[in-house]
Amino acid sequence: MRAAAARQWWVFVLQGVLGILFGVLAVLNPGIALTTLAYVFAAWAIITGVSLISQGWRVAEFRGRSWPFAVMGVLGVAAGILAALIPGITILGLILLLGWWFVLQGITEIWTAWMIRREVTGEWVMALIGVLTTAAGLIILAQPVIGAVLTVALLATWAIVGGVVAVALGLRLRGLASGDARGMAGA
Repeated sequence: MRAAAARQWWVFVLQGVLGILFGVLAVLNPGIALTTLAYVFAAWAIITGVSLISQGWRVAEFRGRSWPFAVMGVLGVAAGILAALIPGITILGLILLLGWWFVLQGITEIWTAWMIRREVTGEWVMALIGVLTTAAGLIILAQPVIGAVLTVALLATWAIVGGVVAVALGLRLRGLASGDARGMAGA
């Protein structure tokens, strides 16, 4: 398996370069990155919706009662089409979802820290993280533009770091591939 991966080292390098390029472009033009995110969500929702409708047909053939699949499928397709036609609303919805997720995550962390305070030490760190996460969520909900900037920053950082790791892995695999070739030539 290592030999097969080593022969394909260039795929990792290409993936890494594209990731780094995407990350840099996202930093330079965050609007395009957010719009792309909306279109990726649209494609995912449509594909998921069609899949659910298809599952509904298969379920109906064997057991009947396929309407939950059909409803969820139609909603998924509709959400995907809406996201593709009006990406701005999709972006706002995703950012508000991010804000609420931060708020709920932070509250959960604070509650967990409170519940474990007698069993562990350092629970205050979890509580502090919970407070900061909750505050970040409230800021995002109050100022969705900040959520948009945060989303692009996280996406760009993830792409750049992942790209650097992929390039490093590809170059390491290239070294293994050339080492295997020399090893076979000497044998």
